Amino acid sequence: MDYDVIVVGAGIGGAATAYYLGEAGCRVLILEGERLPRYKPCGGGVPGSVFRYFPFPLDEAIEAKVTSIHYSYRGQEEVTVPLPGEPVAMVMRDRFDALVLGQAKCEVREATSVVEIMEGEDSVVVSTKDGQEFRGRYLIGADGANSIVARELGLRRGKVMGAAIEAEVPLSPIADWAQTATFEFGALRYGYLWVFPKREHLSVGIGSFRKGKEKLRDILRQEMAKFGISLDGVTLHGHPLPVYIRSERLNTMRSLLVGDAAGLMDPLSGEGIRYAVKSARLAAEAIARGELDKYTAWVQREIGANLSHARWLVALFYGLQRLCFQLAAPNPKVTRLLAEILNDQATYADLSRHIVPYLATYLWQWKP
Repeated sequence: MDYDVIVVGAGIGGAATAYYLGEAGCRVLILEGERLPRYKPCGGGVPGSVFRYFPFPLDEAIEAKVTSIHYSYRGQEEVTVPLPGEPVAMVMRDRFDALVLGQAKCEVREATSVVEIMEGEDSVVVSTKDGQEFRGRYLIGADGANSIVARELGLRRGKVMGAAIEAEVPLSPIADWAQTATFEFGALRYGYLWVFPKREHLSVGIGSFRKGKEKLRDILRQEMAKFGISLDGVTLHGHPLPVYIRSERLNTMRSLLVGDAAGLMDPLSGEGIRYAVKSARLAAEAIARGELDKYTAWVQREIGANLSHARWLVALFYGLQRLCFQLAAPNPKVTRLLAEILNDQATYADLSRHIVPYLATYLWQWKP
């Protein structure tokens, strides 16, 4: 057998999986379709809990730390809320992913695109675009929302995809935006826009969690102009959002899906880095213990149950978007609870128990 585990994809999910497997003594091969380090379209907001999942420092990747949240509704109704404890850091994904990958005990093959997968009783054979074949005892699909591993193995056939457009906007000085993450609502039916501070520029973007006819590029340019941010001459990067909709099978007899490939994206916030790392840990544990058949249930218990509560809140928030904005945005308890959810200190069930009575109490005061 050539390898214990073949990992397809060297993003944060693949890098984390390789790290945990390497620490367990597995011989790991990563196949990555692009040259590394590669630009990763992503806002780059990383919950503080993610940094604690690794026993080595990742401070080198941090571009900014967030101390306040600025909420906006169509650029008109605005409120800024403090965010104590620095629960979120901003990173550039190429640097962040590379730092984790650099700690992994594995072999990495860049510019090696997977085109076919054959799973047998005792091994998995992976064929690449350049005609190579690799054999492993197990396979991990960490190759993103449009995962070829999932497609080849017949997994996630009913997936639902949203879309995001993101850009890096040079800005100097950045003092007016430093340490504040901005979220704008109301400009699209299901989703939001963001402005995140980095060291010397801003990451701006728009994410829609439902398929629709909204022209995201036009909305992004229009709404950013309200903040005085011009996108003229700036490269826009589009990428799919694998929205979590239900518990589904994420493993076969010898293969597992992690992160975006498994559809583990928060349907309320769009955050996926934390779930990529958490599913990577579960995948490594399933392989180390020889219990791949339990992996899907573990993911549902540790991740999916919480995201199911988030789906209910999505329906509530975007069904009554302006009302929920007016009630929740100025309430610092809501922001603190969201920060606790990001850091695994609370769940969306906790947020539901807080929001529903609060919404019911003040519903009669709403003036559309």
